[in-house]
Amino acid sequence: MMLLAVVALVALAGVFYGSPYFTMNKIRTATMDEDTQALAAQIDLAQLRGSLGQQLHTLFSAPEVADDISPDVIDPLLDTMLMPEGIVALMKLNDRYEKPIAKVSDISGRKRNTKPDYKLHYTSWNSVVVQRAHSKSHIGELTLTRDGLWHWKLVSVALPKNLLADA
Repeated sequence: MMLLAVVALVALAGVFYGSPYFTMNKIRTATMDEDTQALAAQIDLAQLRGSLGQQLHTLFSAPEVADDISPDVIDPLLDTMLMPEGIVALMKLNDRYEKPIAKVSDISGRKRNTKPDYKLHYTSWNSVVVQRAHSKSHIGELTLTRDGLWHWKLVSVALPKNLLADA
């Protein structure tokens, strides 16, 4: 009986620890399928809006752009970014800034699975950061926070520091 309890406890701990991986898989699948409803279910829109707004305020207050861009554009820009299509584009942001890995996997010329690999690390009990496994930057880095005991929600996507130069 004790062995069964230990096995059950270890399995429960594994599922608890792995729960953000399940959420990230849902986010990745919804993004690749461009399923905006499934993606929206994995997002805390208010926190994501706050995070993106803070990043945009920082970008627009930089000395090289502060005189050229009015802070009044931030709210309409956020509204556009948080439209279903904008969220899908945010999720794919890292693809634009990373060199893609070769698409051919072997001598037969068959295409390799092009789904990106992610690495995930806990920053606290209630927060994890997700980044492309082979990424050399923080662009497109995702932050998930715990939503209840087993569920996680996307609350932040790291924007590139040179977003305005690349737009």
